[in-house]
Formats: sequence, C-alpha cells, structure tokens
Amino acid sequence: MSVPPPSAADQNPVSAANEAIRRFVRERSNVAWTRAELAELDRLRRAWRRAGCGDRSGDRSSDRSGP
Repeated sequence: MSVPPPSAADQNPVSAANEAIRRFVRERSNVAWTRAELAELDRLRRAWRRAGCGDRSGDRSSDRSGP
C-alpha cells in the first residue's frame, strides 16, 4: 500500500514548491503543453527557486554561460 505525499501544509516551503511542480507535470504527461501551461510551469519554478534560495528578483543572468 503506497502512502500519498504529505500535503503542502505539512511540508517545508521548498518541498511544497517541489511537490507542486511534480503534481503539475504528472497531470499533464503524454500531452502537448500549451503556452499557458508552460507559463504556469515557469511560475512554479520561480516559486521553487524563491523558496530554496530566497528571492533573487528573477535575475537569471547567472544561468547562462558563454562569452
């Protein structure tokens, strides 16, 4: 018998944000994603980053490598 994951209220902010991303992706497996769904995934990822690292105001310049 499998145990369901803890609710978001029972998790720390990083775990709750991670679970929200997992649930969102799992519910949309095997289908083409719309622009709105991709935007929501991006929003969830930003929330996850904020929960784990503090708010960095969306600065993603360090995510890119290159000259």
